[in-house]
Amino acid sequence: MVTGIKVTVLPDETLPKDGDGPSPEKCESATHGPVFDVDIAQKVPSVAPSAGNAEPDRTDFPFTVSAGHPQQLTLRMNPGKRDARFSLKVEWVADGKYGSATLDNGDGRDPGHGYRVTGCKGPQCPDAAPMS
Repeated sequence: MVTGIKVTVLPDETLPKDGDGPSPEKCESATHGPVFDVDIAQKVPSVAPSAGNAEPDRTDFPFTVSAGHPQQLTLRMNPGKRDARFSLKVEWVADGKYGSATLDNGDGRDPGHGYRVTGCKGPQCPDAAPMS
């Protein structure tokens, strides 16, 4: 049973100049399974079921997975108007024991440098609260 995901925001990078980053069209994809929106523009990042994922597909924590019923989790990252790096900690319970795994782009022996997601800047971007 997956009980939650915690997001750690790492130091920001400088946003690329307009036109240097990926376009939103290149980031869109069809998703199946649990979809969560992650707002890393907040001081304390939130992970919440995506309001855009219609019932009965909307899933919240905790939810059950097993070898016979695996789930592909989709996290839609919202960095606001930032170039953000982050790591994830997935927490679960199996056979009555608690566990977790940190996903930080490392190789399992050494910590990684996190993952990176770039927001947009300019008048076409929705307002997002800057992280302070």
